[in-house]
Amino acid sequence: MLEVNKTDPLTHGLIGAALATLSGHPLQLNDPVFLGCTLGSMLPDLDIVAHVKGRLNYLLKHRGVSHSLIAFTGMSLGLSAILYAIFPTTSWSSIFLWTLVGTLSHGLLDVLNSFGTELLWPFFRKKFTVNMIMLTDPVVFSLFLGSLIISYNLPNVAQESTITTFILGALYLAYREKGRVKVRNDLMSVYHLKDKGEVKVLPAMYRPFSWNFLLLQKNFVRFGTMRHQTPVILRVLPQWDNDDPLVLSALEGNLAELFEQFTPYYHLVTEQGANDSCKVEFLDLRYWNKGNFLYSGQLVVNEDGEISEEIFYSAPNQEGILLSY
Repeated sequence: MLEVNKTDPLTHGLIGAALATLSGHPLQLNDPVFLGCTLGSMLPDLDIVAHVKGRLNYLLKHRGVSHSLIAFTGMSLGLSAILYAIFPTTSWSSIFLWTLVGTLSHGLLDVLNSFGTELLWPFFRKKFTVNMIMLTDPVVFSLFLGSLIISYNLPNVAQESTITTFILGALYLAYREKGRVKVRNDLMSVYHLKDKGEVKVLPAMYRPFSWNFLLLQKNFVRFGTMRHQTPVILRVLPQWDNDDPLVLSALEGNLAELFEQFTPYYHLVTEQGANDSCKVEFLDLRYWNKGNFLYSGQLVVNEDGEISEEIFYSAPNQEGILLSY
């Protein structure tokens, strides 16, 4: 089963290790500052334990409470207390500071990809994202893996290596942003659009130098990808009618609540079913893989206008998860 809703924990760990070199402490497993910064950078992804209650529970819990600023602080305090108890000769403040730096780096990296993170939980449940990079970016991973190798083998230049890596990473992100703006402008020119809000440019799955896009127009939503600087439309979806009784019924269900929490880019498609029933399909427009959207859902509204079934699909062509209510 595809796992695309989290950034590679190894990338988080590499960034934490790189940040630890800035403290002046050695890259050693018996150094609490190095351990705090590195482990702290991976600690929020322990929300994977939510998987024991099923994949759907994990998808809803991931990047939620555990990825908030409050949780980052609490995790840092807890991990620092453990490390200080094991290594009491190092000051508590140093351990906590660099552990907090590590956990905060986790949140920053997660904001860069399209899954986002609930930084301001519990005050604001929206997931923040800047749609900059894929969930696992090979360029970012390679940069920080190279930095770790250099820092470990040449400790005298560890800080210089880390600073250089962060500069290169910033330049890469600037290049990504420049490319995204160019894609948006090209799309507006090709499709004769005047409002920037009609275009959403998203990182493409598994293709670090490619972009997908959404064209949000009055009657249709078009999903496509850029191939060799040429836009290719992959799916055309009719805009849903907010006054349609079928849509109103669907938006009252658990599936609507799930998608509202799960993604900022979801879409509804209605169709007539058998025996006077109707179907409503929910689509998460962020991830496209092998000719279909990765996450989707379907509900059935019976002839009395009541929801009789709701199913969430975590991958195309796989058995769905029946929602209970």
